[in-house]
Amino acid sequence: MLGHFRRCVEEGQAARIVYLGGSITEGQGVDDKRLCWQGLLQGELERSYPRCLFQARNAGIGGTDSRFGAFRMERDVLEARPDLLFVEFAVNDYTRPAEEIRESLEAILYKLWRKVPECDVVFVLTVTGKMMEESAGREPESVQVHRQVAGQFGLPWVNVGSRLWEKMQTQGLALQDALPDGVHPNRAGYRIYFEGVWEFLQKALSGGEEKGDPARGPKKDLGAYREGYIGGHREEDPAEVPGNCLRDVQENRYTACRMVPASQALLQGFVTEHIAMCGRFGSYVSSHRPGDSLEYIFQGDKIGLFYMISCDGGIMEWSLDGGAYEALPAWDTYARTFDRGSARMLAQDLEPGEHRLRIRVARERMEESQGYFVRIGDFLI
Repeated sequence: MLGHFRRCVEEGQAARIVYLGGSITEGQGVDDKRLCWQGLLQGELERSYPRCLFQARNAGIGGTDSRFGAFRMERDVLEARPDLLFVEFAVNDYTRPAEEIRESLEAILYKLWRKVPECDVVFVLTVTGKMMEESAGREPESVQVHRQVAGQFGLPWVNVGSRLWEKMQTQGLALQDALPDGVHPNRAGYRIYFEGVWEFLQKALSGGEEKGDPARGPKKDLGAYREGYIGGHREEDPAEVPGNCLRDVQENRYTACRMVPASQALLQGFVTEHIAMCGRFGSYVSSHRPGDSLEYIFQGDKIGLFYMISCDGGIMEWSLDGGAYEALPAWDTYARTFDRGSARMLAQDLEPGEHRLRIRVARERMEESQGYFVRIGDFLI
């Protein structure tokens, strides 16, 4: 379990860790990101193993799911050549079809192991108040799919969401005590998440075969699967899993997906901004003048956008292959307090071949928006 990463630690080598996920990995809910689960974990690793240099990359982007995770693997993960990758998307995958989730996660693994075959992977399974309420004690579907994919490839997983749920039940905690907005943990909630991951990681780094606690026995609530191998079959020895299954990931519709800078489009009024979108992403194209447009010709069967939602965001209108224009706002209620990057698929399952996307700045805007700005960082194809 985590053999490669464990050797890095034991030998005092530099160990590169990437945390890939949504807002819970990014650290929304606390002002100091050192207090979110990945920040706490990073600090504990450094304190516990001072001989090893841990180089961390927080690749969490709020509001994004595992599909966008597959799109941004090259930029946000493979560039770092990680020794250990944490994957956390169960919350943002919650409303997606199970097969799409499965393909997205498999594409992440496909891209990772084709480039960095030695990298170890841990799935971190989180939860929201809505997921707990709607699942009524059962395992939410997105959590189940993540766990099944981990089991399919012999990967460890840690269900910190079930840990949180159990603590709420046994200690009489209200949802607001850990997840004030029902989604993002506060300091107490992140501490519970961290403790679950750290407990697992300690056993992994000590050479322990972490399979969860067999004494707990099977249950039918969120506590049934806390951490383990092979989708929760705790009696099975990971050594018995066929070795080729650990890297035998097949191609699917997301394994070849990629991000293309929007500056490659034909710009008609839009300009290229050579600064980081939202202060943390790459360069982007922008316009705030209604009627300005861009055109992008691409080969593929899908098209999407990575763009900025902001307090001065306008409305972009897009048309594919000469079809009717559809509206996509670059403002929402969250933009009242902060700007952020957002991913949106415009079309999937297109006929393979050449397609033409046109985007223009609308003459209308959202009532509370402060402007008409459209800022696009990348095309997703």
